Amino acid sequence: MPIETLFPLAIYYDDLPDAAKHQQTLLAEVLQLEQSGAERRNYPEMAWTGDLHGVEQIHTNPTFAWIVGQVEAHTANYLLELGVDLNKVDLYIQRAWPIVSRTEQEVGAHCHNTAHISAVYYIKVPAEGTYDPGRLVFIDEARVNEVSPGLGSENTDIIAEDNYFNQLQAAYLPVEGRLLMFPAKQHHAVTMNETEELRVSLSFDIVLTANGSASGAYEFLTPPPSQWQKFKSNGLS
Repeated sequence: MPIETLFPLAIYYDDLPDAAKHQQTLLAEVLQLEQSGAERRNYPEMAWTGDLHGVEQIHTNPTFAWIVGQVEAHTANYLLELGVDLNKVDLYIQRAWPIVSRTEQEVGAHCHNTAHISAVYYIKVPAEGTYDPGRLVFIDEARVNEVSPGLGSENTDIIAEDNYFNQLQAAYLPVEGRLLMFPAKQHHAVTMNETEELRVSLSFDIVLTANGSASGAYEFLTPPPSQWQKFKSNGLS
């Protein structure tokens, strides 16, 4: 009997043709930002992430203009593939930050609840070899095919074979010069960099807002910031 799979998670990616031309400029700027950022706030085994260290607005830095342009263009492509009418939404880069992962460093499981689309661009990836450079892991929290809760727990031996239908996560090898996008609500993590080399990437959080041209859009999308009004007082004074 055939089994049909439904409700796919759409992961968008493209290998940018001009990546090599921009690599050294981007790499040098990221390492400089890491050096001049706030004092390290997370554990040594965690990769250095700019969003935790005061470096989360790199999209306003002229050095990153090329990759910002790529993110904007490919976000539009991604949304078109998802069937979104781009005439009825406005798009914003909310935050953008670098990640530097050294030997035996990783990024724990998380999602980006304040954004709608997350993007990652790989500036530098360790050379191919026998060691894991740190994979981007997508985690299936819905567990749609787990017919009995906990059936796939590592504390049991009920699942006889791992396969496409019972997998609870999928891992992507990083590729130098690749831009990748996915829904920001999707839980993900980055495995340990087992190499002796740096893995350097950029992350972007992208937000959609309604632009007022779609009937009933404000029920499901945030109104444009131009319509917001900040409190004249926070009530504490």
